[in-house]
Amino acid sequence: MSSVNTDMQIMCILSAKNMQSLLVASISQTTQSSQSHINRQADENISFLVGFFLIFVFIGFFLGCLIQYRKYKHKRAKKTAEILQEIETLKKTRERKYEDDEMIHSQRKKQIEILEKIWKMKP
Repeated sequence: MSSVNTDMQIMCILSAKNMQSLLVASISQTTQSSQSHINRQADENISFLVGFFLIFVFIGFFLGCLIQYRKYKHKRAKKTAEILQEIETLKKTRERKYEDDEMIHSQRKKQIEILEKIWKMKP
């Protein structure tokens, strides 16, 4: 037991003499452990922020693609309607042209008949 007491006495004497060094050592140990804790927590925070940012980037990309697809779909439907309207207009124009051609043809026949009658009337 005396060796334990001697050891304790030596430690007490050393600690009394080197109180500042022990205090500095204990503060630096605390600082190192708290710094590693702070560093670990900072790394976790940065990882969380990076993950959060990447999630927003992914959601933004997905929403951007969705919006582009809807715009494309809307433009395609509009363009299809314009093309169908143009086709209908061309069909109507062709029908009118065909009717006009028939009318012109019938008018020419009448003119020819009139000219033949006039030709026959002349002595």
